[in-house]
Amino acid sequence: MKKRKKGRRFTFSMSQQSSRHRSTEMEPEDLAVYVRRAEKQVLPIIQERQLGPGVAQFLLAQQTQVLVTGDPNLTTESGMDIANRVLVLWQEGYYTPGPAYPYTLEETLQELQEGPKAKGNYEASFQSFTPVTNEKPRGIGEVAGGIVQHPETKLWQIWMMTDGPAAFLAAYRDPAIAHRNLETIISVSRKGGSDAKAALLYQRVRSGADGEPKELPYDMMLYLVEHLDLFTITL
Repeated sequence: MKKRKKGRRFTFSMSQQSSRHRSTEMEPEDLAVYVRRAEKQVLPIIQERQLGPGVAQFLLAQQTQVLVTGDPNLTTESGMDIANRVLVLWQEGYYTPGPAYPYTLEETLQELQEGPKAKGNYEASFQSFTPVTNEKPRGIGEVAGGIVQHPETKLWQIWMMTDGPAAFLAAYRDPAIAHRNLETIISVSRKGGSDAKAALLYQRVRSGADGEPKELPYDMMLYLVEHLDLFTITL
């Protein structure tokens, strides 16, 4: 009989329909089986969104947790816990990603230690808000916004960001049209209005669009976050 490697044993709290919880201990090689299954499921997402090594590793760990527990909900604590455990498996040789996985252990550890940083310069892809009219801000708040050319569609997308992730509102071939519609959105925001009015404006902006906006690649989003102060708009 093949002997198991000596290693850390991992404990998961597993939820059942009866709402009863029980803990089960898993040997490292058993947990690694789930990680390999999770890798196959998240690899298309990592490749499509061009996620960086740190985010990719966290997504891999999150999917591992889902496969083990059957529960898609993660707290900050449980998310960090499973991410650390998957990383330990990788470091100790219980788990090695397949050849299609885009990052090495060294690249992953480096980003986790230093934090994510944009690798490219996307200055030419982003344009800040450039109003045509002389309408003065009312000073009621600030948002971040502008237009960005998506690298795949080549369309210029209107984007805005308040307290959450960036929202991409519409996409156009002509950047001048994108700027004009962004200015309309800002002007209406300064005047205020009902939810119904906002919905009508959204329909109007999208009615002349040339395509659907798409999420930006991960590295472009990093660049945007690093330079967000350049896109502040006073309402």
